[in-house]
Amino acid sequence: MMAHSNPAAVGATTADEHPVGDEPPGDSTRAEASVNTEPSPDGRRDNWRFPSVLMSVHMMRQRLRGFLRNKTALSYDETEDLLLAASEAANNAVEHAQQPTEPFFEVSSDVDDEQVTVVVQDHGGWQQPTSPSYRGRGLAMMRALVNTTVTTRPHGTTVTMRSRWHRREAKAEEG
Repeated sequence: MMAHSNPAAVGATTADEHPVGDEPPGDSTRAEASVNTEPSPDGRRDNWRFPSVLMSVHMMRQRLRGFLRNKTALSYDETEDLLLAASEAANNAVEHAQQPTEPFFEVSSDVDDEQVTVVVQDHGGWQQPTSPSYRGRGLAMMRALVNTTVTTRPHGTTVTMRSRWHRREAKAEEG
């Protein structure tokens, strides 16, 4: 099944055309169509909108990594755990959103005094697996890595991931 109904609308291929990690070499401009909305004035929140193509997951991971490194005091391992969970949620948004109303997925990241929250949202319907397979372990993995909740609605799935953190200023004062 196609990841969205009109891949030409975003100038990219669908999830069906290339397996994860098998994008054509030198074709990095396809995911460049992401839209970065204005970050919050205090820099503690950022939002992105990406075309529903697998190449966008790599771009999302790069942008989110930069945000997490600059705005949180998560350790390297905590950052990588959150990035892996967010990447899985984004892959699911690209590969599994059924009949999406928009060929995009959104990602937001928000920090407060105790935690960082990352939200990945698609615009398609949820479909329960019909038979056991070698796949289908992503949600369990996300939940093992970070506090994860999934909300499904007829026109979109929202995955919310949270990881506790401490402000960099607190670390700087200690050191």
